[in-house]
Amino acid sequence: MIDSKKFAAAALTSGALIAAIGLAAPAAQADISGVDVAPGLSFGSSGSYGTGCSYKVTASAPPDDALIFVDETANDRTTQTLNPHYLATDVDGKATVTWTPAVKGAHRIWVIENHPGATPVTASVTVGTGIQLGPACLVLP
Repeated sequence: MIDSKKFAAAALTSGALIAAIGLAAPAAQADISGVDVAPGLSFGSSGSYGTGCSYKVTASAPPDDALIFVDETANDRTTQTLNPHYLATDVDGKATVTWTPAVKGAHRIWVIENHPGATPVTASVTVGTGIQLGPACLVLP
């Protein structure tokens, strides 16, 4: 016969041990190893990125990892400037979306894995006024 007091004490001790291990575990690290914002064919006095022009944003993570892309400015966070904004990495661990910034100023592109506890990885760029010239973009202050 099982002694209910011993059973309850053992269960309580096991639960406390599991909780302590969980609290002592390090925070989940991002599997995303990098984010790159390619300047494409942009040129001009104000930098590599212009409003209304399109750029490729590539994140590196394990294959078939679901990623969310977000564009942050001083006043807003949006997914509307990224197409698509939700994408799984390919067999090489790459996910590439098209980013078309809508406002001038500092931007931070966030990429985060679609699971609880994920840590975002970011890339920061400055955007000037863009004038689309076919495949190229003239960037003005």
